Amino acid sequence: MLTRVFSSALMLLLLAGCAWLPFGRRASTPAAPKVKPVKGSANGAVRGSVAYGVEVRLEVNPQVVRLADTRTIEARLVLINRSRNPVNLYFNNSHRYDFILRDATGKKLVQWSDDQPVSQTLSTAIINPDERAEFNGTVSTRDMVAGRTYTLEGLVVGYDRLRQVASIQAVP
Repeated sequence: MLTRVFSSALMLLLLAGCAWLPFGRRASTPAAPKVKPVKGSANGAVRGSVAYGVEVRLEVNPQVVRLADTRTIEARLVLINRSRNPVNLYFNNSHRYDFILRDATGKKLVQWSDDQPVSQTLSTAIINPDERAEFNGTVSTRDMVAGRTYTLEGLVVGYDRLRQVASIQAVP
């Protein structure tokens, strides 16, 4: 009888001591690891902004849009892990990234995710050291006017610091 009481009390103490473990929950943002690029990186030098140990690049094709010939802009958001530890990105649904086309005043013209299906499944993206994740999308040029400059913003949903902006010139 005394053994059962003692073992039950010991189990309760162990469970209470483990309450700080993050079972079933996740942090809203990952801790920012120190960025020390790996020498001889296949991804080259850092060209974009770095947050949470991840470099963000936005590649746009074409950067000068001939409206008579071009109906869409191809955009690619590239995330490169520049730290020495894996980076975990957590998402509440299948909407992981987005592209937003804005005019010179900042007014939103087109948002890539408006016509994309969304499923309500939790997901995680793991980027290992010196590896990359790429997210692609096409943005319509239907609201663009020749002779004006626009900005295309690429972002990772839920991570405000993982965003990049590119300038696009529209010509006739």
